[in-house]
Amino acid sequence: MTQPAPLLSVLIKALNEETHIAACIEALLRETSGIACEIILADSLSADRTVEIARRYPVQIVQLRRIEDRGAGAAAQLAYQFARGKYVYLIDGDMVVQPGFVGAALAELERRLELAGVGGLLIDTCVRNMFDRGRVKKKPSATPGVVPWLNGGGVYRKAAVDQAGYLAHRFLPAYEEAELGMRLRAKGWQMVRLPLPAVQHTGHALSTGAMLLRHWRNGYARSEGMLLKSGLRHGYAKGALGISKQPLLLGGLALLALAGLAWWPLAVAAGAAWLGVFLALLAKKRNLLDTAFSYFHWHYRLAALVRGLLYPLDSPYKRIDAVCLEPGARADVGHERVAEVAR
Repeated sequence: MTQPAPLLSVLIKALNEETHIAACIEALLRETSGIACEIILADSLSADRTVEIARRYPVQIVQLRRIEDRGAGAAAQLAYQFARGKYVYLIDGDMVVQPGFVGAALAELERRLELAGVGGLLIDTCVRNMFDRGRVKKKPSATPGVVPWLNGGGVYRKAAVDQAGYLAHRFLPAYEEAELGMRLRAKGWQMVRLPLPAVQHTGHALSTGAMLLRHWRNGYARSEGMLLKSGLRHGYAKGALGISKQPLLLGGLALLALAGLAWWPLAVAAGAAWLGVFLALLAKKRNLLDTAFSYFHWHYRLAALVRGLLYPLDSPYKRIDAVCLEPGARADVGHERVAEVAR
């Protein structure tokens, strides 16, 4: 007998989240009590006890079949392939939903039919590196009002997502929420961030240098170039260009400097402009450390953007090959019983 579709599908992205996944799930179970809800955990083939811990709770667990498919976009889209709810709530495994947010978001979506998604304020529990520091200062996920996309997760109207084509670009290692926002706005939808806490976020316990190296190795860094390439193909190039305006500015100066090989005044102009960019950034930030990191990071992003533009990018509409763990399977049995899920 087919079960009726729930009102809400909660989609959890997880990769090696054994430290956080219990708190994430338990908070969701409390927050969705009394709501017709299903919780789907999309595991990107974790090498730790994430799945073992998650199996203690009444959640559906789906996994990538191939480790090559790992990525933030792939994890979100994998969970979405199994979602049956009228609304879907996207959250990371290292986040803890705050009391009252889900109910408020659902009420706002029911009240305002022009909305495709509703988010709330993201609260960072620790600031360990320059990435955390920049996020806290700029507040991209903690500023209420109408927003171009929902950083840090949000509750979406499934009909709007279906109209936009898919939840997350499965081949994007990052910027999957920004890419979704661009597609939704192209279809005439709006997104808002409510002035109330939505999640507490823990993040990675890594230094700035370690994060830069991690982003380069796992593909996160090249996402800007991949996003721009996808935007040129699928009609949201303007939004993608807006995200990458700083490295593209430096790219233009680099081309000007190369032209200076033929006529030296151009090289001088490029050098002066390069220095001018640094000084303008310093005047804006009024902090030498923040300025030096941002200036370096812009160059880092330029190199990564070029890498992303050259990286192969397949269709986001391809279904992700997955394995679904059977309900009631125990982590302490001698072998896993799985149900194969067709493409």
